[in-house]
Amino acid sequence: MFQDNNSVIEIKQEYQAGKRNFQNIQLRRIDLRGLDLSYADFRGADISYANLIDVNLSGANLQEAYLNESDLSGSNLKEANLNKASLIRTYLIKTNFEKANFKEAYLIGSKATKANFKEANFDGAYLKGLQLTGANLQDSSYTNETHFDGNFDPEKAGMKKVELLKIEPVCHKSNITVRQLLDTFNHLYQISHRYLGKTMTVKYWEASRHDHEWLKQFEINHLGQISFTGEPELTLSPLQLEIFQEWVKRFIKSCSAIMQNFPNMIDQQQIVFDIFPTPPNNKVSSYEIKTDSAKPQSFTL
Repeated sequence: MFQDNNSVIEIKQEYQAGKRNFQNIQLRRIDLRGLDLSYADFRGADISYANLIDVNLSGANLQEAYLNESDLSGSNLKEANLNKASLIRTYLIKTNFEKANFKEAYLIGSKATKANFKEANFDGAYLKGLQLTGANLQDSSYTNETHFDGNFDPEKAGMKKVELLKIEPVCHKSNITVRQLLDTFNHLYQISHRYLGKTMTVKYWEASRHDHEWLKQFEINHLGQISFTGEPELTLSPLQLEIFQEWVKRFIKSCSAIMQNFPNMIDQQQIVFDIFPTPPNNKVSSYEIKTDSAKPQSFTL
């Protein structure tokens, strides 16, 4: 079921009256098919499960917007900004994304049959499970940070690799600080909050936390973000690191119960230890976690 016509009429009237700022608006399940919303600002908006067939969103700012499981078939998003946007399991059939910016965007499990991605930017984008049958990827760019399926050959598809000057990641095998833990929390928060929402993120962080005195110094706010009440530059002891790893392991297990491909979204360079999903029978059930020791430790969930 889509939202009532009043919401659609209101958006259409406001746009025609000159309004372009629709930041953080809630438009889940809305039917906007065929509307001209070019150059509108939908930063942070939630337009999931919506009917966006044949919508004109050319030049629109959809940075950090949620378009999960919406239908954008036939729509025009030429030069649209989709930086860090979430388009998980979205229909993008024959959609025009020429020169669009998908930097660090999530297109996992989406259908992009015959879509036009000519000269689009996929730096750091998550493209695993993206169906690209007949899609035009000519001169679209990718980097070492772009996440493809293992059997996908970007150069054969017409894409070009761009080398970016980046600072080398900090070595995570020793002298791990609380600040680095918070960076790990933030990365996992960005993924879980994007698709599972703040309520489930908070619930899973709380439910997976051990009843350990040290962990009580980590505070979880209503959005699921985590802060530390002590000294952020504190170096962890081996025991503290082990406790933290167990918390993260339990959190990932909880998220994976809802979304099985959750571990595949984790960028290893964003966390302080290596996590390798080992899904027997296509089910996420165990992880291998590397620490300082030469031999990885295996934790079964």
